Formats: sequence, C-alpha cells, structure tokens
Amino acid sequence: MKSVLIALPLSIMSLGVSVQAAENCDGFTKGMTCFKDNTPAVANEVNANFQAVLAQIAKIKTQTGVGNVSYTRWGRNECPEGASLIYKGIAASGAHNQSGGISSLLCLIDKPTFATDKVNDGNYDGALLYGTEYETNNKSIATLVDLHDSDAPCAVCLKPQATLTLMIPGTINCPADWNKEYEGFLMGEHHSHPSSHDAACVDIAPELRPGSNKANQNGNLWYPTEAECGSLPCPPYVQNRELSCVVCTY
Repeated sequence: MKSVLIALPLSIMSLGVSVQAAENCDGFTKGMTCFKDNTPAVANEVNANFQAVLAQIAKIKTQTGVGNVSYTRWGRNECPEGASLIYKGIAASGAHNQSGGISSLLCLIDKPTFATDKVNDGNYDGALLYGTEYETNNKSIATLVDLHDSDAPCAVCLKPQATLTLMIPGTINCPADWNKEYEGFLMGEHHSHPSSHDAACVDIAPELRPGSNKANQNGNLWYPTEAECGSLPCPPYVQNRELSCVVCTY
C-alpha cells in the first residue's frame, strides 16, 4: 500500500479572526463576550476548510489506489458489480492422482507469456500444473450437473475503497458493515484421492471456461464439499449437506 503525505490547507485566517476579536476587546470579561460573538463565523470557516480537506483526501485515495484490495472469483471470468477485472484465467493446480506437486489453487492467466530465451520445452517431469474440472454428476447440487467434466474459469478482481478481503466457509452472509462480493459453494478435491488442494469458494452460478469441451481430462478436480457430523457439531451442521461460502470485503 502506498504512503500518501497530505498537506492540510487549513486557513490561518480562521484563527486570525479569533485572535483579532480578542485584541479589539478591553478586559477579560469583555474579551470573552467579544470572542463568543465572533465564534459562529470562525466555526463556519473552519468547518468549510475541514470539509475541503476531507474531499481532497478522498480524491487522493482514489487517484493513488489507497484502500484497494484484490480477490479471486472462482468459476466465473468476470467480476461482480463494483469491482474491476485485473485479469481472467483458468483455475489450475496439481493433479488429483499425484501425491506431490502443486497444492495451491491458482488462477492461471488465459494469455501467458514466456521467458523463451531462458527455457526449453523438454520434459523434465518436475512440478506439473493441470486445469481444474467440475465433478458434479452426482446431482448433489442440481444446478451444477450440466457443468460436469467442464473446465473452470476464474477472474482476479480489484475492489476500490476497501482494505480487507475474507472468504468465510459455511455461510452466505458477511459480517455487519462488510460488503458481499459473491456467494457460492465450497469445493475441493475428493477425500479418497492421494493429493489435497486448496478449497475454493466457487461462484453460486458458475460457468464453463470459454472453449471448454468436456474432454474429461481429469487433472485437478472440484467436488462439492459435504459436512461430516461427529468431528463437526450437528446441529448446526447437517450430515452430508453441501457447504456454502461467501467472499467479503471491508
């Protein structure tokens, strides 16, 4: 975050009016009466100057990017209203059937560039990156069935005039005074697979990656996340119920 030094243009004249009023009065009692008689004019001028300062601060914040935060919207390639698109991309991570590799969930840019003078295309079988597919044919969430085996998009968004971003699993509500960016379903890798990857808050109305053809490549996979009672308290959680999530900014 940038540091911004702001010169506050409070008028010396505002204070000068008060001082002059006191100088023109004879004695303490008369001086106080004279000062009070001039107070409304002084207060109005100081208040006007203060409001001008606040407007200047707000303008500088907007111009310099002070108070902006970024977040990823999983399952969509555009940002919610009030946020601007930094870039759109492809959800990606390690393969579901590999015990090593990349575990972080990445929003891989859709138009990559390469340091071609420093790399080659030989297969060195190191860390491998795979696109993410929806695994939703079990009808646990009826609205997602048609997405099964399709590739998932993502968007990295910039929210102005905010300082914090928060993903809350298990709810569709943000705390008081926070702004809801989007709500969705908590999704992740299947519990029986040898690898674990980051959970994602996938938009409640997800889309296919443009150009996705349901090829069923089975790289990184997203399954709806269900609650398991016992280790989780039930209630308030419900056995096998799919979990919601929400992304909030403040």
